Amino acid sequence: MVMITQRNKPTVISAATVVLVVIAVVILSASLYTVDETEQAVVTQFGKPVRVIINPIEGSRKEEVVERLRAEYAKEGISVAEGAGLRFKAPFVQAVRRFERRLLRWNGYREEIPTKDLKYIWVDSTARWYIEDPLLFFETVGTEEQAHGRLDEIINPNTRNSITKRDLIEIVRTDNRDMQVEAEELRETAEVAEVKEGRPKIVAEITAASRERCAAYGISIHESGVLIKGLMYREDVKENVELRMIEERLRIAMKYTSEGEGKFEEIMGNKEREVKTILSLAYKEAKEIEGVADANATKIYAQAFSKDPEFYKFWKTLELYEEAIGSDKTKLILGTDNPLFELMKGNLVETGAKPSQKGATE
Repeated sequence: MVMITQRNKPTVISAATVVLVVIAVVILSASLYTVDETEQAVVTQFGKPVRVIINPIEGSRKEEVVERLRAEYAKEGISVAEGAGLRFKAPFVQAVRRFERRLLRWNGYREEIPTKDLKYIWVDSTARWYIEDPLLFFETVGTEEQAHGRLDEIINPNTRNSITKRDLIEIVRTDNRDMQVEAEELRETAEVAEVKEGRPKIVAEITAASRERCAAYGISIHESGVLIKGLMYREDVKENVELRMIEERLRIAMKYTSEGEGKFEEIMGNKEREVKTILSLAYKEAKEIEGVADANATKIYAQAFSKDPEFYKFWKTLELYEEAIGSDKTKLILGTDNPLFELMKGNLVETGAKPSQKGATE
């Protein structure tokens, strides 16, 4: 037997104290837990839920959700606490499962869907969701990864069902507002059928159907609803649309080119007409000036040469020589007795003219 002496007694007491303190700390840490502002929690005892800490997101439905959850949990004999903070639980026999309180993002997979008018399009949708009922979520889903799988099974089929029973125009347009076109010539290609519902109503239908099924898993879709973030034509349809757009642009280009050529011809015709008019007026004015000048010249010549007819004849004969035989290309075959050569013969006086008195005397 080991004998505990008086000397060893303080050591044993201090060791026991340390052990007790450690046990107390372990028990206390096992009894305390915190719920963050971004979390909700379910406390289980041997796997069975006994308490739920709800922390609903802010919104117009917050009070309604809190009252409904309290009533449902009370029917099952489960206590309810609300909000974040430090809380207690039975150590070792109770466990805490925490769940996200914030909005989460779901992105659907890109899917090819035919419309009612047999236009194949690729649809890409998304949604924001959150855990509204943490207890139901814990019992039916358990993890966020499985929740995304449930959303895939719910939202994608609802999206497909809503699109396949409507024409393409209902999906791509929101209302019947006039479409803005770059050129008036494109307006006929922008003419579309009347929109009876539009994308907002289709999205609202998808959201309502999805929200109803998600409620069975404690999941709720945010007020913004399911959003269609991408619509694309199938490749063969896309090529046809692009070819049609190219043809329309070429048609408009040819129209502009034809109009430009017509305008060019019109401008050139106007120019030619104006040039001819200007030249005609200038020619008329020149001839009028020339006529006045000739009249004045004739008058001056008449006044000048009336005083000396012989000089006038002499002058006109010289002009005739210059005009008739002064050119290198002019050839005349005339006899020497031709009156044209009288000047060359020295006959300055007309034939048959009476000689002057002085000449007769000599």
